[in-house]
Amino acid sequence: MLPPNFNTPDTRQLAQLIENEKCALVLGPFANTDASGTPLHTLLAREIANEVERNTRQSFPASDNLALACSAYMQQPSTPRLGLEMLVRDFYRRHQQPSELLLEVARLPFRLVFTTAHDDLLQKAFLEEKKRSFKDGYYRFSKTQTDDYDATPEHWTYLYQLFGRVQLNSKPDDSLVLTQADQLAYIDSVQGVGRETRLPMSLQRAMQEDCESFLFLGFDYDDWYLRVLFHILKVSEKAKLLWAVPEGASANLIPETAAYFQQQYRFSFFKKDPVALLRGVREYLETGDGAPTHASGLASRKLLFLHAEADTAIKNKLDRQLTMVKKTQGLESLSIHDVLPGEDLESAYTRLVDSASVIVPIVSADFFAEEKLSDGLLQRALARQSNSVCVAAVYARACEGWGEIFRGKAPVFPAETIPLGLMQEDAAYAMVAKSLEQLIAVLSYEL
Repeated sequence: MLPPNFNTPDTRQLAQLIENEKCALVLGPFANTDASGTPLHTLLAREIANEVERNTRQSFPASDNLALACSAYMQQPSTPRLGLEMLVRDFYRRHQQPSELLLEVARLPFRLVFTTAHDDLLQKAFLEEKKRSFKDGYYRFSKTQTDDYDATPEHWTYLYQLFGRVQLNSKPDDSLVLTQADQLAYIDSVQGVGRETRLPMSLQRAMQEDCESFLFLGFDYDDWYLRVLFHILKVSEKAKLLWAVPEGASANLIPETAAYFQQQYRFSFFKKDPVALLRGVREYLETGDGAPTHASGLASRKLLFLHAEADTAIKNKLDRQLTMVKKTQGLESLSIHDVLPGEDLESAYTRLVDSASVIVPIVSADFFAEEKLSDGLLQRALARQSNSVCVAAVYARACEGWGEIFRGKAPVFPAETIPLGLMQEDAAYAMVAKSLEQLIAVLSYEL
């Protein structure tokens, strides 16, 4: 039995990408918890803050902030770095049970899993579940990186610790990002003061070329450092789809935060408990329950071309350019002229416009010569523009006096002043298709 509301276009698509090993998972500091559900990084911060209070006999105002607590610890007189790293090591020696979230991760066919955690609980989850073999690596900031990603064999998972790894049974190797100073040094290191300090090249290629999507779990989206991290890691540079479940202070996203990540990184946010989301994906893949996935060839949403019959050839060329977009996004393309036999025309036009998730008016002199297109249907389409309905025009053939109709209401591709007919054909259609793909990717759906 699938969780309530799991069977939606986005969750089915996420499941399909995970099954095909095309989705990378990125785990933030809220992913590793104790049995009560408290994040381990919060418990560690409190423990270090308590140590500072005992030593200084002064209260510590932000005991849940790990970087701040570690910085305060290091600011004590005559305090060696080794003392901090031993506190961290001893803490993780006492916390050896993977959270339910990590166990669900180990049950799914992710090709790449990145984590900000310092501990080895993700590895323990994979060993406990015995569902997938894995290899692992970790980042050593300000040092030459070990390039140990070797195009992980099919049905293996590669685990990579972005902020270093605590050495439970050996001496520290200075790889841990703990203090605020470490955070800043990490930014310089990953950006590559020398190329050898950047992420391993084979891992970067895998992120950019093999991963069509990323799923982010366990992050607080109001954290300033997260924005910097996303920028320097470039995880979304070529990814078509990015999904996330907000945690912590950002669990109920304020509109400004949601808008930033949707516009800057094309994020879609799931309104789900992350464990329930992963469990739903697993059960969906194991049982095949629910509606057919996009890979089956059955689409779940409509892309409507609003065009004059004289522009049918243009519509067909653009439709072909959107083949892969339609497949990954679960879109079925229709024309405004796809009227069923015997169907009343006005009812058919209304049905087509009102049922579409993506509407593409194709602008030309012939378009504006047909009053039913340029007046009633176009205005009806523009009125539906929202977070879940995308309207974007394509300027196909030269005509005059139409720009104000779309200004401030819907984008125009390739531009208001340059019709497709004046551009090199293959490049022009590819450019328009790419622009449409980016718009479609940020559509939001109630999940």
